[in-house]
Amino acid sequence: MRWIIKIILFPFNILLGILISVLTFLLGIGATILNIVSLLCIFGSIAAFLQKDVLTGIQGLVIAFLLSEYGLPLLGVKIIAYMKLAQYKIKEI
Repeated sequence: MRWIIKIILFPFNILLGILISVLTFLLGIGATILNIVSLLCIFGSIAAFLQKDVLTGIQGLVIAFLLSEYGLPLLGVKIIAYMKLAQYKIKEI
């Protein structure tokens, strides 16, 4: 009975492995691009603070935080980690 379930879940395991590999690659590229944009937002925020525009400066810092490695890329890492956990659970069966 157990080997029947393994045979049924084998294609899902293969597809999940390919999807994890592709998403990990895209996450690496996307995180690099977002870090560059985050750096530009920080420079823009500093310029806004120097021009006495505090509200725009704070908004720029919030956007820079969301685009940094602690914002959206971390969410992507967590999603990939849950997918790897699901793949590991499928392999355990």
